[in-house]
Formats: sequence, structure tokens, C-alpha cells
Amino acid sequence: MEHTNLALESEANRQQLAERIARATAPKIPATAHRHLLAQRLRRFADRIDG
Repeated sequence: MEHTNLALESEANRQQLAERIARATAPKIPATAHRHLLAQRLRRFADRIDG
């Protein structure tokens, strides 16, 4: 039983580490780009409502 817990725990740790590495290596998008994309989507949405 203890062996199973260790295996599960080590697998969970491995997955957490993989996720951290993926987040760290993902390209960083500046906040201004996010705001620009959000504004663009909101404008399209408003145009759909108006049109």
C-alpha cells in the first residue's frame, strides 16, 4: 500500500514539475497586447449588437 502511495505521489510531482516548466517556457505576452486583443473583441461584439 505504501508503495502505491509513493508511486502516485511521485507521478503527481512529475506532472506538477512538467506544468511549471511549460508555464515558464511559454512565450510571455505583454499586458498591452492582452488589452489590445480584449478591446478588439469588445469592439466586434459591440458592432454585432449595433448591426
